[in-house]
Amino acid sequence: MLTGGDEEGASRRCLAFIEQIDSIHAQIAVADEANPIHGVAQNYKSFLATIDRILFARKNILLPRQATVFTTNYDMFLEHASSLVPSVILNDGFERSSSLSPEFSFTPERYFDRTYRSGPVYGHQIEIPTINLVKLHGSLSWRRKADSIVFDPSPVPKLTEDQRAVIGKVNGYLQKHFLILPNFRKFHETLMERVYYDLLRLFSKAMDKENAVLIAFGFSFADEHILDLTRRALRNPTTQLIIISFDHASASGYATKFSKQRNVSVLSPTAGVLIDFKRFNDLLASILPGMTDGI
Repeated sequence: MLTGGDEEGASRRCLAFIEQIDSIHAQIAVADEANPIHGVAQNYKSFLATIDRILFARKNILLPRQATVFTTNYDMFLEHASSLVPSVILNDGFERSSSLSPEFSFTPERYFDRTYRSGPVYGHQIEIPTINLVKLHGSLSWRRKADSIVFDPSPVPKLTEDQRAVIGKVNGYLQKHFLILPNFRKFHETLMERVYYDLLRLFSKAMDKENAVLIAFGFSFADEHILDLTRRALRNPTTQLIIISFDHASASGYATKFSKQRNVSVLSPTAGVLIDFKRFNDLLASILPGMTDGI
């Protein structure tokens, strides 16, 4: 719509999209077992718990007990799931100080922090597993305040029917969210916005690390900018990309996108079989019994 000049239509479509996500978010914490949202939340819980166990099993002190989850999702399933797993420390990039201010500022450099615990007798330091959460396209919980981003999980008040009829009110509602919404001008906006640039840079730097492994699940690489960053990072021969294909048909699309890269593996099910979130978690957990002390 936007590329065709229909900015009003694009804004209204974005409004409907955000309202749909808000509706789902309102049910995350209260959904019963019969609600599909409950199952999704449980899958996210299993996902974080498995990563935490993998990091805890890492005994080599030269390697950080730290993993990073990159997502383009706006929802807060991961944040909610972390509250269900007491052992998980989720670093979402916000500075939570002991001040009386209820607002937490976004501080990307926090992603480099490592957390240690000292023994009470001998003072041995043990690194505590940490999971970084980098939301490349922003989040429902992000709000703009002056020249910074603050954390606010409360929903933006809904528009009334009369307000929805006024495009200025619609655009005002959209601007209260700090999100990169799907449109053709995204990369130019990303360059102008310091936060988005920092997030893309974090992704690029993580991929550039020696022996970095990126496991991609539920991501089509249709985002041209992330696809380009990934391809460039794969010039590093020690970097590995493992793509878990949802179905057999999707595997060929991934193979085409990365046909020039040798350090990419596409894992796909046989025809008629799907790798959904639950099965992906099972695959991820299956590596735990085979781990060695030197992982």
